[in-house]
Amino acid sequence: MDEIDREFIAFYQNVGKGYGMDSLMATIFARVYIEPGDMGMSELAEETGYSLASVSNKIRQLEPSGLITRSTKPGTRKVYVHSDKDILKIALGQLLRTRANETQPATIEIPRMVERFENEELSEKQQGKLEILRRYHRDMLKLDSVLEEVLEKLEKLSRKD
Repeated sequence: MDEIDREFIAFYQNVGKGYGMDSLMATIFARVYIEPGDMGMSELAEETGYSLASVSNKIRQLEPSGLITRSTKPGTRKVYVHSDKDILKIALGQLLRTRANETQPATIEIPRMVERFENEELSEKQQGKLEILRRYHRDMLKLDSVLEEVLEKLEKLSRKD
C-alpha cells in the first residue's frame, strides 16, 4: 500500500462514518476504489491485517450498495473485487435503488394503509399515527419528485463524459 492509498483511505474513513460504515468497511471500499484494476480478496485481507473471513463479510455488506463487485477469473478459484470508478454511476445506482425500494413503494402502499384505517373508529393515539402516515406519504411524494430530477441530471452528466 502506498501513500496515495493511505491518504485516500484516511479521507474515506471520515466520509464512511457519515454512511454508517465502520473503519474496515470504509478502508475496503477506499482501497478497492483507488486500485486501477481488480484486487485479490486475499491481498486485501493481507493489506488490511484482517482475516479473509472478516474482509469477505464486509465486502458482502458493500455489494448490495453497488460500491464493490466480486468476481472470479476463469481457471482459478481466487476471488477478486472491483469498484466502478465512475462515482456518478455509483450515485445514480444508489438513488435508483432508493427510489425503487422506498419512495415509489411508499407512494402506493401508504395510501392503502391510510384508506384501510381512516373509516374505522380510532383512538386519539391511532388518529395521530394515521396523521404521521399521511405526512410520511406527502414527504415521500416530494422526495420521489426530487429524486427523479436528480436522477435526470446525473444521467445527463454521465452521458457528457
